[in-house]
Amino acid sequence: MASHVLYHGPVGNLPRTPNKTKAQTKQRKKGFIHRAIMLLVSGFLIWASVAIAGINPAVADSPIPEIRSGIAGYCLNALNIKPKQTSLVDATLCNGKDNQAFSVSNTSIKTANNYCLALAKNELVLAACTNNTNQEWSPQGVGFVSIDNGQCLSLNKDNPALPLVTANCSQLDSLSESWTPSFWSGQPIISTSNPSCNQTQPGERVACIAEREWLAWQTDPRLHPTLLYDYTDGNPSEEWCADFVSYVYKQAGLAFNNGERGIGNWDEYNANNIVNQGVFTYHSANSGYLPKPGDVAYFNYSSGHVELVVSGGQHPIFVYGDSGTIDPVTGNGDMAENQITNDGSTGQLQYYLSIAN
Repeated sequence: MASHVLYHGPVGNLPRTPNKTKAQTKQRKKGFIHRAIMLLVSGFLIWASVAIAGINPAVADSPIPEIRSGIAGYCLNALNIKPKQTSLVDATLCNGKDNQAFSVSNTSIKTANNYCLALAKNELVLAACTNNTNQEWSPQGVGFVSIDNGQCLSLNKDNPALPLVTANCSQLDSLSESWTPSFWSGQPIISTSNPSCNQTQPGERVACIAEREWLAWQTDPRLHPTLLYDYTDGNPSEEWCADFVSYVYKQAGLAFNNGERGIGNWDEYNANNIVNQGVFTYHSANSGYLPKPGDVAYFNYSSGHVELVVSGGQHPIFVYGDSGTIDPVTGNGDMAENQITNDGSTGQLQYYLSIAN
């Protein structure tokens, strides 16, 4: 069994660890989708409130390829379903219709009927595809940079309901400049084969969402910047095991309210403080308690570390953010799944936190 050193304290407290990680067991890919389905917001006022509050509900499975805005539930949208040279583009509620069928192909952002997103003077329009630089977009983090002017595809910051603009990339990790394509070069990059995690029992929902995020992470590395931004509430430079637990619980409808940031303080990024959220029952590791799906497992690695139980019993399976292995896409920790409860002198399981089912 490989030893493993984890640092999961607040940002900047500890150095980055060497590339030593727990031995991973088989990956239990179940075909879960990348995001939970929640009620779509309606109307511009609700949209604006979502943008301000940072609420991040997810859209349902879609019959079309689409490019989703950082304001969850909104998609890139052609104002004219039969685009012409002057057809403008905005972002509006995802609706699964043809005017939202966009995918990324190499350096082009294309509609289903093969028009390309182009920069025409100061406007973003749809035009017949050419090899001109005004139609080339380079992926950068969670955004798209125009080869023509070096700026990023963005919502209009003065009024998000207006057609899209390009901005100076100063908010590349913000809602305004964040975009997630569901298709890249004709291939889906997130699974759409399973419905949302909507189990009645909260622990089962938590486990389902954790596994779904694990699958999304494994499916395509190009999703990593967007996922990490979501998990860390816009702070992707920090170790994120506790952020990940906070995010999954929020997505399951069990948002924390004693965390250190996020609207309602849902995000607790210190592993040692998860136990103080007040929604759990404490079980010492030597108490004989058998963990259940959705439980939080706490390990005594340096600065503490938390993992989520996705399969319980005598041989539980965990999913977690792992700062001991560096993800080459983000430069931050990778995600892992395994069954290890005793990592020798490096760290051991100390307790479980369960929620009522």
